[in-house]
Amino acid sequence: MKTYPSAEHQPAYRFPLHALPMLLLCLTAAWGQDVDLSRLHAVKTYRTPSRRFAVVGSNTLDNLEAGRWAETLRTRAEEIVGGPISFSRREIRIIIRSSVNAETGTLAVAECGPLALRQGLEANRLVQRMIVPRAECLAEESVRIAFCRLLLQGFVPSSRIDPTPVQVPRWLPVGLARNLWREQRGADAFAMVERWREGRVPPLADWLERGPDEWDTATDGPMSALLVAWLAEPPDGYGCLRELFRRLDEGETVSAGLFASVLLGAGAGPADLEVAWDGWIMRQQRKVFRPGTMPADVLKQLAAELLLYPGAFGIPLASDIRRGDGFHALIEQRNADWIDTFCHAKQASLGAVVVGRGMAVQEVVTQYVAFLDALARGKRSRRLRKLLDEAEAARRDLEASVESSLPVAMSETDHGNTDTQDAGGESR
Repeated sequence: MKTYPSAEHQPAYRFPLHALPMLLLCLTAAWGQDVDLSRLHAVKTYRTPSRRFAVVGSNTLDNLEAGRWAETLRTRAEEIVGGPISFSRREIRIIIRSSVNAETGTLAVAECGPLALRQGLEANRLVQRMIVPRAECLAEESVRIAFCRLLLQGFVPSSRIDPTPVQVPRWLPVGLARNLWREQRGADAFAMVERWREGRVPPLADWLERGPDEWDTATDGPMSALLVAWLAEPPDGYGCLRELFRRLDEGETVSAGLFASVLLGAGAGPADLEVAWDGWIMRQQRKVFRPGTMPADVLKQLAAELLLYPGAFGIPLASDIRRGDGFHALIEQRNADWIDTFCHAKQASLGAVVVGRGMAVQEVVTQYVAFLDALARGKRSRRLRKLLDEAEAARRDLEASVESSLPVAMSETDHGNTDTQDAGGESR
């Protein structure tokens, strides 16, 4: 006869408390009803190998991924600014925490909406917290901007004893976030050059002193990106940033005068800054942000190079060339004494436009160079027309086949001043 142990001798089985969140979520899926999770807290904390970042959340894999994300963005940000971003006496904590409905006390379906940023001193150490509703939100542009804000607010002068954060202007984290990826840098440079050519770029002095309610969705994102890139340009970019933060820490407000002295040196004023800013925008036309690719702006630059202007590339002001003429006008001037100088200068300029832009556009430029070479050697007009017609046909074919490889611009709604929302309890 089979016997069973009495109740007092039966082993005690206890439900593992760490499995409670999963059980409740399973019940939610089975019954299609909200489950009260307002008292459940994240129980796992992951610190990155550098010890600069801690991630708190309920999913270990999400925590690991968020830690790698933070370290990657820090590394890229340091590459942009040209030096280390100090983490002496501070830590950034990323908290992955779903929101709870205040009325029902139930877990809400989390959207990647406005973030909560909190920071405060704990035992003379700056602890900065960024709260996101779910791990997938780390891919959002607004999260990168918020993270860059925290990075920059801890960029305190090395001479300061306490780690109180520096308040940074809105465009700084936006500009840094938009410089983290080469494709976005290329898109912003192209957008700014286009607006500059059309006279739609505001004076830098006026733009720097705009209030938070004057953010222009069409211009301010790319302008922030180019301004940060200019400020951080090697070889003195890191020193310029340190000097800017030192003066911000001393209470100076952002102005054209401050920027002129930081970027151009003592004695420089707002007028000098505007001239240098225009020069910086113009230089973006020659930069290659994605080697081997050919966005549509390269073909626009090439088309602009094929227009003639008296006074440029050795063309005399008193010549028969009219402003905006094409290369066909050169054939009638093939015996002019300035033709040789023009041909050599224009060949070099055309070559600079397509450096690093792939074989297709380089082959088109090679045909224009062949025309210029024949023109400089005094070939017959019939031969010159044939060479030029072939080059023009090749360019038109390329224009018809090319599609812009520029990425979609960041949503300007992602550029909000995210540190205005406090999750409660800590100084901002």
